Amino acid sequence: MSNLTPPIFKLALIPLLLSSYLSFAEEETATKLDDIYVTAEKQVKQSLGVSKLDTQDIERKIPVNDISELVRTMPGVNLTGNTASGQHGNKRQIDIRGMGPENTLIMIDGRPVTSRNSARMSWRGERDTIGDSNWVPAAEIQFIEVIRGPAAARYGSGAAGGVVNIVTKKVSNEFHGSIDAYMNLPADHKEGDTNRIGFDLSGPLLKDKLSFRLYGNLNRTDADSPYINQRHLTMNNRSMVAGQEGLINKDVGGRLVWRHSPAQTLTLDGHFSRQGNRYNGDGPNNMQTDYTQSLWGKETRRLYRQSFALTHEGIWDWGDTKLVAQYDKTTNSHCSEALAGGPEGLCQNLGTENISYTDSILTTKRFTGEVHIPFEFGVSHVLTMGAEYQHDKLNDPDGLRRMYLPGAIYPAADNHTPSLSSWAGYVEDNISLTDKLKLVPMLRYDHNNKTGGNVSPALNMAWQLHPNWLLKGGIARAYKVPNLYQSTDSYMLYSRGNGCATSSGGGRGCYLIGNSNLKPETSINKELGFEFNQNGYLASLAYFRNDYKNKIEAGRQIVFTGSTVKDGKSGGYDYFEWTNTRKAVVEGLEGHLTLPLSAKLKWVNNFTYMFNSKNKETGNPLSVIPKYTVNSSLSWTPTEKWDTLLTYTYYGRQKPRTVPVNPVEAGRGKGGQGSIGLSGEEIGRYGIWGISAGYAVNKNIHVRAGMSNIFNKRIYASTLLGTAYTYNERGRAVWGNMKVSF
Repeated sequence: MSNLTPPIFKLALIPLLLSSYLSFAEEETATKLDDIYVTAEKQVKQSLGVSKLDTQDIERKIPVNDISELVRTMPGVNLTGNTASGQHGNKRQIDIRGMGPENTLIMIDGRPVTSRNSARMSWRGERDTIGDSNWVPAAEIQFIEVIRGPAAARYGSGAAGGVVNIVTKKVSNEFHGSIDAYMNLPADHKEGDTNRIGFDLSGPLLKDKLSFRLYGNLNRTDADSPYINQRHLTMNNRSMVAGQEGLINKDVGGRLVWRHSPAQTLTLDGHFSRQGNRYNGDGPNNMQTDYTQSLWGKETRRLYRQSFALTHEGIWDWGDTKLVAQYDKTTNSHCSEALAGGPEGLCQNLGTENISYTDSILTTKRFTGEVHIPFEFGVSHVLTMGAEYQHDKLNDPDGLRRMYLPGAIYPAADNHTPSLSSWAGYVEDNISLTDKLKLVPMLRYDHNNKTGGNVSPALNMAWQLHPNWLLKGGIARAYKVPNLYQSTDSYMLYSRGNGCATSSGGGRGCYLIGNSNLKPETSINKELGFEFNQNGYLASLAYFRNDYKNKIEAGRQIVFTGSTVKDGKSGGYDYFEWTNTRKAVVEGLEGHLTLPLSAKLKWVNNFTYMFNSKNKETGNPLSVIPKYTVNSSLSWTPTEKWDTLLTYTYYGRQKPRTVPVNPVEAGRGKGGQGSIGLSGEEIGRYGIWGISAGYAVNKNIHVRAGMSNIFNKRIYASTLLGTAYTYNERGRAVWGNMKVSF
């Protein structure tokens, strides 16, 4: 693929240059538009596939660690491991509509966060990462948007499943501050306790001109006991499988807002975070040795993230503009890993008790510009034009180090620092055909130096059939660029045989290598449904279907077999490469029901039912998720000072992979009897209850306490191949939170 920038790049930059020029050319006396208009983005965010958690929701459903615990209670959302393999199963991440965590784009204040891409991708697509949902303390969040299906396609690569946008709190025009403390104590002493404390300070530096916000956070969650799952394993399966790792989070962030004029605002954001783990045996296959047991309680992974963003927002008599310059750097300091590592992903045994760390460094530079222009042309329009440029660079000496091997047709590749340069231009229009019918057509063009160009059209619609009934729908083409591990020739991973595909004969070792000829993953996302809204009663039902193709997986066909001769004996090894598989399908229903039972009592419910989420080539699920999920909460506010919340989540059965992809899986079956296939062990239906109550002591002190998993329903992870028991469902715990404001 040529790295030359095509002429169309200049066209994509027009909105960026135009808005930049106008921000200086317009007089400072510009004031806000008299007419408030709805942009195409705001209209799309009113789709059925969009949900929101506001400040009150977050304060009443305080997460133990990160906001994924809150987001999982929204329609279409579950938590899953990175793949259906179950490896690193307790590092579950946000999975929207069964497309897998890699197809969920996390954003903070509308800016993409991709720190998880600093973690090496292994054979089945798993990464040793908890994802990107824990970079902002819950106490600093104003609201969270979850955007699913066609509505998410406007955000480009990685949003095929959906988008989670974490919107932080704004600066204040008056001095305010708070201290927030949280504690979680599990009933089972084998589960880790959590303690967290944070502060927040905001106010003006120059009246009506310059304001600031500053926050800090320290969170510590102890690791589960390494033995938490052992007593629940079968006699034939006594090898230990880890529970949840411990976490130590340290965060500090700040914001400066300069109001140059009533219509001109310049915002500077800076965030620094450190996430460390407390190792308790978690690994790709949970295979423990004397060496890995010596690592228990130590930090085997430390992530450092720095993020800076400068944003200019302008309001003019003809529309408004937004310009953003963003810089992110993530340093993934992890214990040094071999190409395999026994198995891959665990620290090398260096013959010493001290851990040797290797840094994987990911840097991202991003520039965006957007213009909104309302106008009349037959009917009312609000036109949006935007442009983006992004440059990603990865330096990973562990995961990107292909070496020369005897008999290989592939040369050595020593590119430890691959990069991806991409740009995009898009245009969308919020068209009011009538007072009751709104259309939002969108066209986006992306180009990068790895896979070339991609066109993503979309159309969203809202039709007010009746004052209380609204019909909504949409269709869009979404896509995802291969990550830098998959598309870089220097990527290499080794397996002694267990990870090799069924086409690898004789149980010999094999290598997985990068493939610079990969195509982007694409998905045609469709959604159609209705919404009823009257006097606080709200009901909705939506059907969705994603037709997914070119999913990137480790190939199962040998691309080359090398040979070696050692001590007069010949041997061999097979090469596989990342490849595009055929097709997959995701299909289901989502629903919502809100019932205001009285002025003080509200019942909120949602459900997700999955018809399909499978790879059409193998029949395996894309991720291990429940057949259906029901979330219900009953809130009661008897007085202005008191409020209570009762929650219930019910999960349908969960099915694992059943089709073997390597010789070990093909040789083991249910109960380890050696039959062809995997165990096929399912998780049955189960429910989780929780309760909490909050009390405002006065205007400055608020306390809240509760109990999670009241009836102590437990799920224990297993090492059996092909089981759905890939994670631990935490047992009963009591928790408390106190916030002091001033």
